[in-house]
Amino acid sequence: MTTRERVPRGTGPRPSGRADDTFGADWLRMITLDPAPQERLAPLRDTRAARVLGLVRDALCGPGDDGGRSVPSAGALYPYDVVVVGGSGPYPRLLKADLGRDGCTELPLSVAAARAVGAALDEGCGIEGADHIVVLARPWLSMRKYGPRGHLYTQLDAGHAATSLLGTALGQGPAVLRLRVPRRRISARLDPLLPYREVHSVVSVGPARRNHAPQDTSVNLAPPPRRDASASMERFCWSQIPGALRNGGDPPLPVTCAPVVAVGDGPAGLGRVGRHEWRLLTRLRHSCKRFERQEQPAGAIAAAVEALLTALPTDLPDAADGRRGGVGVSVLTGPGPVADACARRLPGGDVRITVGEAIDDPAVITRLCRGQRHIAGAQALVAFHLRTGRLLGAGRPQEVRDALFRASAAAHLIYLGAARNDVAVTAVGGFDASALRTVAGLGDDEEVVYLMALGVAAGTGSKIDRLAVAHAHGE
Repeated sequence: MTTRERVPRGTGPRPSGRADDTFGADWLRMITLDPAPQERLAPLRDTRAARVLGLVRDALCGPGDDGGRSVPSAGALYPYDVVVVGGSGPYPRLLKADLGRDGCTELPLSVAAARAVGAALDEGCGIEGADHIVVLARPWLSMRKYGPRGHLYTQLDAGHAATSLLGTALGQGPAVLRLRVPRRRISARLDPLLPYREVHSVVSVGPARRNHAPQDTSVNLAPPPRRDASASMERFCWSQIPGALRNGGDPPLPVTCAPVVAVGDGPAGLGRVGRHEWRLLTRLRHSCKRFERQEQPAGAIAAAVEALLTALPTDLPDAADGRRGGVGVSVLTGPGPVADACARRLPGGDVRITVGEAIDDPAVITRLCRGQRHIAGAQALVAFHLRTGRLLGAGRPQEVRDALFRASAAAHLIYLGAARNDVAVTAVGGFDASALRTVAGLGDDEEVVYLMALGVAAGTGSKIDRLAVAHAHGE
């Protein structure tokens, strides 16, 4: 008899006291825990699926040189799941990646349901025989901590994850990222097993250019536990999100390879991230714990920001189309060599440079960042802002999704550019939006959704990004 077999199964709440003692019964019901889910682990023999799961680990879970996760998190929660759809069998397998360890769970869909999901993902992919990586946002994990604003952090986090998945996959072979996918058709099949998830994006990958030995992967063949989410916090948080924003609905667009922000007629962009170096820079990426005011090569910050000009194969509409809302990028810095280097290297278009004495004042930066003194020594701030006047006036929620993805993808590229140029960088979760608009010279119809700080690390070590993915209680 194995140890696992000797462990007794859990039980439900026990009655307490008299039969009419409703308080005791209610209290026990309130604190009860479901039985621990039983696992049936087996090696994953499908080398094609194992290779794609290896991409997921490299892009999201592989610890960097500082021991942190591969991607940053705006709210330190990583509120998303990843499902791989594909494999080498006669019909697609659906494998939910375990982002906390090397493993996955096979979702027990019928053959017809699995084929329906695969067919929905194949539409408009453009890659013959592709496998698909579906990024499922779980907004409630951030919303339970940050309130409705947690949905914004969820979108930014999912954008970081999707961008890292795309770049990591491009290092091995063809890959595309799509935001315009049939969300309703996909969710209809996944919701019974994975409730309260948004289909954020899909990264479709083709065969690798050369053979890659897949990592050993275990698959849990036991079905995921059926959780009664009808009365949970998930349901409440889910009710706060506009249904149109969750479901999308815009028709698909062709995939084109272009930067996620509009660029002008500036330099050629030598700081772009190459596909061959993406995986290495992902391992080097880390968040700064504290900045220090000291000199560094004048062009380093400009080169780090220049990485956002990297072209990515996505189904985003043309960023230069003035009829769409898009996202603006403002680089805020004080007068001096950093400002001069940014003026020389960064293009126009959606990227603008604002030079002012205020950014040279640590006290001003602290106020802009709502009292976060560890950011006071930063040499530059990068603000991502949406043109809400045009963006929301159109009444098209998909364009809001597009704009938030542009911001998170551009921020992710800056993280990689900072790693390559030895520039300290961190995301700033809380900031004074009104004061930031004033300092950056933005109009009232510009909404800042993301802020980054760049400079020189103070030598106090890296900010360790939270290692464990946040889960619901009992998962």
